[in-house]
Parts: sequence; C-alpha cells; structure tokens
Amino acid sequence: METAVHIFAGFLDSGKTTALQGTLLRKEDVAKRSVVICTEEGEEEYDIDALKDRGTSLVTIEEEDELTEDFLEEIKKVHNPEVVYIEFNGMWDLKAFVRKDLPEGWYLSNVFSLVDANTYDMYLMNMRQTIMNPLSVSDVILFNRCDESFKKSDVRRSLKILNNLAEVYFTKPDGSIDFANEEFSVPEKDGILDVTDKFFCPWFIDCIEDTDKYYGKTVRFTALITGGNGLGSNQFYAGRYAAICCAEDAQYIGFVAKYDGEIPKNGDWVVLEARIAKGQRADNKLVILLVVNKLTKIEAPEDRFLYF
Repeated sequence: METAVHIFAGFLDSGKTTALQGTLLRKEDVAKRSVVICTEEGEEEYDIDALKDRGTSLVTIEEEDELTEDFLEEIKKVHNPEVVYIEFNGMWDLKAFVRKDLPEGWYLSNVFSLVDANTYDMYLMNMRQTIMNPLSVSDVILFNRCDESFKKSDVRRSLKILNNLAEVYFTKPDGSIDFANEEFSVPEKDGILDVTDKFFCPWFIDCIEDTDKYYGKTVRFTALITGGNGLGSNQFYAGRYAAICCAEDAQYIGFVAKYDGEIPKNGDWVVLEARIAKGQRADNKLVILLVVNKLTKIEAPEDRFLYF
C-alpha cells in the first residue's frame, strides 16, 4: 500500500488549519485511515470528534527536531495510514524536510502553502528567507484576504522566478477566488520599451507568459553577458541575476541574443537595444530571440543583483 503525504504550510493564522480540516471534512472519498500531524496551535482548533468519524487521527508535536524519520516510522507502525497530512509550522525549514527520506511506501503528493496577504510585506521585509523557504518548494500557493491594494500580479511574477512550477492563487477578503489579472506594461519612449532594473524581472516573466504582445517590439536594458551550449558564433545570453531571498540563491534569467557586430565576452556588462523575435539557437531549439541593433559596454553596476 502506498501512502500519500500532503503538506499544508504557512505562518501562524495564515489559514492552514481551516484549509486542512475543510479538505478532510468535505472530501467524500477521504481515506479510512489518515493522520494529521499538527506542528503548532493557532486560534482555529481541530474538531477531534468529526475527524474520528472520518477515520482520522490527530498527532501533535511542538519542536522541529521531533519531526524526524524515526517519528514518521512510528506513525506508520502505530496508525498504518493511507494518507498523511502535515500542518507545517511556517518558522520551520520545509525545504530541508522535503529532502528527507520518508518511510517505505510513503510519497510526497503535494505541498500547499497559505499566506496572509495582510502580513506578507512585513514578513518579506523582515524575514524574507524564512517566508520564501516554503514557497520555493510548494506546488500550490494561496494568498488569503487580498484587498484592492495588494499587488497580485507583481507577487505572482516574483514567485514564478522563485518557483516556476507553482500554481499561485489569490482570494478576496470574502474568501472567493480573485481571478482578475492586472495588465503589465513598461515605459515606452521613442518606440523603445525602457526595461530598467525595476522592471526587468516582471518584464521577463511577462515576456515568457505573453510573448505575442512583445514580438516586433524593441527593448533596451542593462545586461550581464554569458555563453552557453547550443549557441551559434554570433549568439550569447543577455540577462541578469535575480535574487528572491538573498544573493546566495540568485539565478540567472535572460534570453538568447544575436548580434552581427563584435560579440561581448562572458562577464561583460552592456546596455543593449534589441528587437524581440521568434528565432532559434544553433542547435535548432526554438527560442525568444533578441536581435540586437545596438550594444554598448559599461562598467559593472555596484549591486549586480536584482531584487523583488
């Protein structure tokens, strides 16, 4: 028998207990034997009797070092569950936990993270690495209690750089899903989209997701040049390092560029103007191609990373 493990992560009062318990009590096909591992006590409490009626046992732990492989083996031995739900403390290291070995026959089915939109900016400012840790390994991210001032599109684009496989959703204060999308745009002057450092990361994601609106447009931005496999003699990558948590986790994002002039070297910094087109690398892989018409070498900026 295989046992699916579902993780509900988030800071205190982000809605983990409500979401997890609601899932258990709503599902008609809930397993006869399931276990909820609760790692913190919030304002919302589990309905023990209702869970028992659904064949669900509740196990509570308080310290991160209790959530060990031996502990999970004991859960398997005592309860022999068909499904395990873990309400994961937002202050604990989820990234490290998902790397651990699970008991034989257990597998990680999905990671679901909940975020209170009202406190997100505060955590981002003061505990950036802590809040981004679970989001970087989540399959689904749900922002609760989003009012009109919450910058949904900016948040979603930043998370797509951190974790491009995650599905990101937002709910309104009344609990309903907010499907509204905000149109993204960058300043345009003399027919050129001026992609400054402020706009580069969201523009990159928007260009990947809504490429058709950019084909034929000319862009200008500051770029770090790198090489790569599959490129032709007149091709290189033009992009930037984007840091979501800190400089140590920065990743390079950019596009293949083609230039008929003198090709810059790896590590060069340039300001380039290029037309966005459909193209391919030398290995015939189809790509978004920057056809460069102007390139100026510059000194490296004081801070080489871009931050959200």
